[in-house]
Amino acid sequence: MKLVTKDKLKYWGYSLIHPFDGFFEIRFRNQGSLLIAALLLIAYAVLSCLKFQYTGFPMNFNNIDEMDALSLFISVISVVVLFTVSNWTVTTLFNGKGKMKDIFIVVCYAMTVLIIGDALVTFASNFVTTEEVMILTSVQILCYVYFVFLVVAGLTTIHEYGFGGSIASIIMSIVAAAIILFIGILIFTMLERMISFFSSVFEELMRRL
Repeated sequence: MKLVTKDKLKYWGYSLIHPFDGFFEIRFRNQGSLLIAALLLIAYAVLSCLKFQYTGFPMNFNNIDEMDALSLFISVISVVVLFTVSNWTVTTLFNGKGKMKDIFIVVCYAMTVLIIGDALVTFASNFVTTEEVMILTSVQILCYVYFVFLVVAGLTTIHEYGFGGSIASIIMSIVAAAIILFIGILIFTMLERMISFFSSVFEELMRRL
């Protein structure tokens, strides 16, 4: 059984040009592919690491010595997964029709634009002058704007919301993601302190014994 068929590849590209029709096919006629979506996410995470280090000097303000490729890679993956979970949670409460799989596919398919744009800018930035940086910056902005448009169009389609409902769900998803992140950090901090406390107690008991 093929994991990726020609039709799934076709609708990956089709959804980038005709997002409403494309994501409709992906949602209601099962033309989406989790494998393609996952590969796109991994590709973008890897590209983010390369972009951090290899963007040309006129556009690179990062401290290369402080780069942690693994942390950057995981953070990109985590942001997408966290948004997917939070959007599914919010839309489930407000009669959204999309499944978690559909949300993940929409976001990852839309990232194709960022992959193309960031790869182009990262490469070209090594050959431009300071005066030409504005051109590449404009390309980046256009890619991010189109990415947002694709995400909004995709979520509007799969959840069967109106435009206003989709914007509201995205805002609420970001808020929900922040709350989930805060709770996660809080729990992690509490567990770390508990482990440290019990370790100290155990060490003290061992000394006395």
